Amino acid sequence: MAHTARDDEDKKEYFDSHEELEIKVDKLATLVKKSKHFIAFTGAGVSTSTGIPDFRSGMDTKLETGPGVWELQAHRQARGGAHKTTSTQKAIPSPTHMLFVKLQQEGILKCVVSQNTDGLHKRSGLPKQALFELHGNSNLEKCDKCGHEYLRDFPCCYGTRNHLTGRNCDDVQCGGTLRDTIIHFGETLPVDALKSSYEHGSKADLCLSCGSSLTVTPAADIPKSVAENRGDLVIVNLQRTPLDRLASLRIYAKCDDVSRLLAKKLSVEIPNFQLHRKLIVQSLPTKNGQRLDVMGTDVEGRPFSYLRRVEFSLKEIIKSHNTEPVWMLHKGSGTVMITVHFHGHYGEPPIAISFDSDEGQRMFVFILSGLKIGYLLAFDRHFATDLSSLVTTV
Repeated sequence: MAHTARDDEDKKEYFDSHEELEIKVDKLATLVKKSKHFIAFTGAGVSTSTGIPDFRSGMDTKLETGPGVWELQAHRQARGGAHKTTSTQKAIPSPTHMLFVKLQQEGILKCVVSQNTDGLHKRSGLPKQALFELHGNSNLEKCDKCGHEYLRDFPCCYGTRNHLTGRNCDDVQCGGTLRDTIIHFGETLPVDALKSSYEHGSKADLCLSCGSSLTVTPAADIPKSVAENRGDLVIVNLQRTPLDRLASLRIYAKCDDVSRLLAKKLSVEIPNFQLHRKLIVQSLPTKNGQRLDVMGTDVEGRPFSYLRRVEFSLKEIIKSHNTEPVWMLHKGSGTVMITVHFHGHYGEPPIAISFDSDEGQRMFVFILSGLKIGYLLAFDRHFATDLSSLVTTV
């Protein structure tokens, strides 16, 4: 991405007093309650509290993550050890991310349009139809032949201009080249996501912009269009933006401070983040016996590569696989012990699953709270049942 020149005044941070913030969030809550089509627009500022640095914060920023990436580069300095940062893989969605999930689930928020590539909105639990990542997702790659998307639990972007990831489509009948989905400056934004964003923007009577400098177009044209169409534009950002003059309400505060206060005034509870993992295990008949497949998916059933290693144990046979798709051929029937190892960004322990190869298909859902595996649900294609007794942590 290109660096955009900014003067010292643009980098200056402002903070509303506690009293001012209370009054302004009261007004925001009123706007939310009366809105018919409420959308959110987000930038890097919604993720700084998770430990991911932004791009534009000045050298004297009050953020714990420290100066923005571009600011450090402009001053030819490295990030100091006192700054609290983490990788996008280990970052936990913020209260702002989770408030948007709750408001979307309640039907209050129609969608989130995001400039962020960290994938935290998707990880937080927003469904695909309510999230438009205009600048891509660093964990998502796409087949340039069939268009199939693959979500990974590791970075897919290696900074190459041709976007090649070195992998190919899992569909043997396709075999197309996979490319990352990151949008660099000067490149065309994803057509479908941009179209849907503009459609929601044209319907919106309220747009809440959080943590964005609102300087990068065409993405920033979406909140601008809401204001120009006589909708309410509310901007939450520590620094001034070029759209401040169009805002119905301008809030100078950290996104999470606004989100917590807004949740209270709307009488909604911000949910805690839980890591969900779906694992499909199925046995398919072949000419030479049975083929046992293991595949990870996201909560909506799309392929998600979060498995670092899978071990199969059937009688005296033990096989280990480090690449996907994961499968094993075996003859006859019997109980197979399957041990799955995650990438472990959140400290997920390995899990052992007892699977009867005669049963067809099982789907397991793992919910991780903190560093402890929580409720384990499993069901097959015909009926739902609690099969947690078949699963143990290793």
